[in-house]
Amino acid sequence: MNKQQWKVWLTGRDEGREDIVGALDAAGCEVTLGRLFTDAWHYTEEELVEKVQDMDAIMISTGDGNITRRVLESGRKLRVVAKRAIGVGDIDVRAATDLGILVTNAPIELHYLSVAEFTVGMILALANNFKLADHNARQGLWRSVSNTLLRNKTVGIVGLGRIGSRVAQLLSPFEVKLLASDPYVPTEKARALGVEPTDLETLLKESDFVTLHAVETPQTRGLIGEAQLRMMKSTAYLVNTARGGLLDEEALAKSLRENWISGVALDVFEPEIPQPDNPLLDEDIYFKTLYSPHAASLNPEVMRRMPIVQMENCLSALQGKTPEFVVNPEAIPRWQERTRTKLS
Repeated sequence: MNKQQWKVWLTGRDEGREDIVGALDAAGCEVTLGRLFTDAWHYTEEELVEKVQDMDAIMISTGDGNITRRVLESGRKLRVVAKRAIGVGDIDVRAATDLGILVTNAPIELHYLSVAEFTVGMILALANNFKLADHNARQGLWRSVSNTLLRNKTVGIVGLGRIGSRVAQLLSPFEVKLLASDPYVPTEKARALGVEPTDLETLLKESDFVTLHAVETPQTRGLIGEAQLRMMKSTAYLVNTARGGLLDEEALAKSLRENWISGVALDVFEPEIPQPDNPLLDEDIYFKTLYSPHAASLNPEVMRRMPIVQMENCLSALQGKTPEFVVNPEAIPRWQERTRTKLS
């Protein structure tokens, strides 16, 4: 047994992964497990400040709590915050960089493929009115539901990264027109995917289906609010499998109630678990909504691989090696100085 030299806090949602805990222990880590997600697993800032004080590393998942500057500053020995997800919107990356703390994520290909397939599934479910169709069939209400043919419709993709690009590829056989709004993607790349690049306003006005795949940043938070929803067709549908913070949920509920748009499919909310008073849960818009509990990538393949990548990132940082997936590479020199170790 290796002498334990690093303290690692595994926030608790991987308690069933004895292989992860065992590998950390074998590498010389003293592992502290957090609470189960079935409990009140969202940590407050005060709880996080207390938890990280003596930790060399923390391994977190989406929804565990916001890793603020105050939390990071309380981690006197903290070397790395390893996220078991792609998005790091709940981590103050700038503060981590200032402090010389690495932030890592787990952008595995299986995750992109899974979320893209899930997105297309949601589009098809909305187009074919599956929720109302299932309800009516159970009530004996036959031939009572209409659907929307995808062929010749326009699908607008907001964010043409790996997931958005894969969505475009999967939708191509449906003979739809594809638009994309992404200021960071070259025109030639978009057109190589069969997608016509455009601005967000044009995309919203022309699309029959809008699907969000933008990264949540201070600039994109609240990207789709009342003004944007009013631009959309009354027959259009909106899908969000990216981050809940991209949408103004109050405005979205209003848009459904007042028939600005026809329906919405969401895999993400803000906060992670919607509160009982969230207007999107109101009964009067029930059949215009299709919800999933942030499950787009929850398949066995992803669930096996992502924690391993998270752990590998964490151990590399503790051992003085540059992890494979560093979100803030500009922090590396300060991290090297902080840990007094030579990078390999």
